[in-house]
Amino acid sequence: MNKLLILGGSGLFGKSIVDCALRKKLVKHKISKIYIVARKKFKNKKIKNKYIEINFISKNFKDIKKIPESDYIIYCIKTNSITKSHLYFEKFKNIISKFKKKPKILFTSSGAVYGKISNKTKLSENIKINYKKIMQFTDYKKKYALEKVYIENMFKELGKLNFNVSIGRCFNFVGKYVLNSNQAIADMINDGLKKNVIKLNTSINVYRGYLNTDDLVNWLLVILKKSNRNCPIYNVGSDKEINLKSLGKKIAKIFNKKLKSKVAISKKTDYYVPSINKAKKMLKLKISISLNDSLNSFIKLK
Repeated sequence: MNKLLILGGSGLFGKSIVDCALRKKLVKHKISKIYIVARKKFKNKKIKNKYIEINFISKNFKDIKKIPESDYIIYCIKTNSITKSHLYFEKFKNIISKFKKKPKILFTSSGAVYGKISNKTKLSENIKINYKKIMQFTDYKKKYALEKVYIENMFKELGKLNFNVSIGRCFNFVGKYVLNSNQAIADMINDGLKKNVIKLNTSINVYRGYLNTDDLVNWLLVILKKSNRNCPIYNVGSDKEINLKSLGKKIAKIFNKKLKSKVAISKKTDYYVPSINKAKKMLKLKISISLNDSLNSFIKLK
């Protein structure tokens, strides 16, 4: 059985992996022990049952001198600063260089590296990074995307040093831990759970695809296990696009609430949907939980 280490694991990815582990969904991946490292203070230091042992380590990565040797590592560290990212990555590289056995390592990147997309084109991994499109983002998203591009390049360099690495460019997801985010889908589901009216505030045509977080976890682990020196890159998300207004109508129907939405007054399109043909073909990955089933699961939370 194998050990999995998640660095920067207090967000959506770490929470979703822990949730799946506690529901025995990691048994097929032969993972018996998980280490979660994050600066957040965790309520528990350890959770253990018949199938899994999960250890929570509350430490800022800048203060860490060593990390538990593991078979697999998921690198989710986000700093919003390329300077900090460089320092953290160099520290990470130095630490893993001392491991007795080289681990397989996945970096959770983002579809934001493709830049701002205004036409309805599904984004594939063979599209070259276009910095002009990244510079069209708002300041926060611009910094976010540039940091992801920088770390992607560092991971490719790790591959050249004979480490087995991979990159997952993550898009949009749906699941209980998404409710804490500032995504439109989270706002509308929270309205459905807590209010009488579901609000959608957008003046342009927005298209997204949503992958269930159970599928997300499975995809990340499959990609992780396929890490190699060539640093393969895969999109992680759903290619089943939906307009946000149509999504709002779905959510309103499920919760039996009214939808109050702005009429699109602009012809501009915000399209952020991946092509997942590579993951389907190369890794035999698929979407196993539909958007409708994902949304219906929130009724239990009422």
